[in-house]
Amino acid sequence: MEGLEAQFTQMSQQQRTMDFQIGQLATTVGNMQNKGKFPSTTKPNPKEHCKAIELRSGTKYQGPPLPSEDNVEEKATEIEQEKEKDRVEEIEEDEEIEPC
Repeated sequence: MEGLEAQFTQMSQQQRTMDFQIGQLATTVGNMQNKGKFPSTTKPNPKEHCKAIELRSGTKYQGPPLPSEDNVEEKATEIEQEKEKDRVEEIEEDEEIEPC
C-alpha cells in the first residue's frame, strides 16, 4: 500500500511540473513579437531594391563593375572568332587523314 501511495505522490509531482512547464511554454509562445518572421536586426531598404551591401563594419561593397556595351560586343566577336578557328582546325585535321 505504501508503494502505491509513493507512486501516486510521485505522479502528482510530475503532473504539477508538467503543468508549470506547459504554462511557461505558452507564455513564451504568446510573447513572440514577430510571428512568422525570423528574429533579426535587419533594416528595411527604403528604395525596395538592394543595390549595395553594407557590412557591419560600415564598409560598402558595390559589386563588380558592369560591362559596357562595347566590351560585350568585343567578347562576343572574340568567341565567334574562336569558334570559327576551331571549325577550320577540325576541317584541316579531317583533310590530313588519308583514307586506307
